Amino acid sequence: MSGQSLTDRITAAQHSVTGSAVSKTVCKATTHEIMGPKKKHLDYLIQCTNEMNVNIPQLADSLFERTTNSSWVVVFKSLITTHHLMVYGNEDMTCLHLLGGIVDIL
Repeated sequence: MSGQSLTDRITAAQHSVTGSAVSKTVCKATTHEIMGPKKKHLDYLIQCTNEMNVNIPQLADSLFERTTNSSWVVVFKSLITTHHLMVYGNEDMTCLHLLGGIVDIL
């Protein structure tokens, strides 16, 4: 059994039902577990930034939604994931959307 909370599992299941693999992966990368995001989730999100059929604004919105969580762990992990995407993701696709959301947060 993994260390994911029941809330994390329910949220991931909701995204599975709606068919949003990107949102599900964002949820799994930013769980309540006190450890860094799993490499496989970060790698999948980086791969998504290089795909033409992935909705990058939805990816950015999912990450920014996680920054409003009441758990500092989830917020910190969403910021780590955002940083990771900005450094290693396709800069043409991610920087404009992610930077735009960060300016809105500040």
